[in-house]
Amino acid sequence: MAVESPEYEVLRHEGAFELRRYAGYLTANVRVSAADYGRAMNAGFNPLADYIFGNNHAADRISMTAPVTAGRACCQKIAMTAPVTAQGSEDDYVVSFTMPSGYSMDDLPQPNNAAVSLEPVGSHLAAVARFSGYFSGSKAAQAQAELESWIGEQGLKAVGEPIVAQYDPPWKPGFVRRNEIMIVVEEA
Repeated sequence: MAVESPEYEVLRHEGAFELRRYAGYLTANVRVSAADYGRAMNAGFNPLADYIFGNNHAADRISMTAPVTAGRACCQKIAMTAPVTAQGSEDDYVVSFTMPSGYSMDDLPQPNNAAVSLEPVGSHLAAVARFSGYFSGSKAAQAQAELESWIGEQGLKAVGEPIVAQYDPPWKPGFVRRNEIMIVVEEA
């Protein structure tokens, strides 16, 4: 069963790196306090899943999409952007589900849970580094460092902070799991 993801066009591809032009899309978001990305994802997942499983004003079930993203809330420049660094103390994170493309802000069911917000994300360029396996902070940090280097080599300028994107359900084997670090960029 295929799961819908935001539409994008690959403008450049080199190994694990891509430069993508994303079309606009909608997200459902929840802000959580957590010590790191993994804990933020765990804390934010259930309220968002509850929303798409029918805890909304219309009692509608909304199809699951990918990716699920998490990023520190302190540094958002556009919806869903945040740095990948995790600190030992608790920080605020935004965990987001991408909404199916058939919805607009006008017809997306309003959440019953006040902690869940709906936001549009405009079209943008993003540099992306893919990595596989079960998510870990060290893998994300390594992918971020490599992506930042690639961005410079490509003559691009980061204008957003990194976000972590996970595409697979927890039961999928690690060796085939898809994770990404994404940074919104512009041509320098």
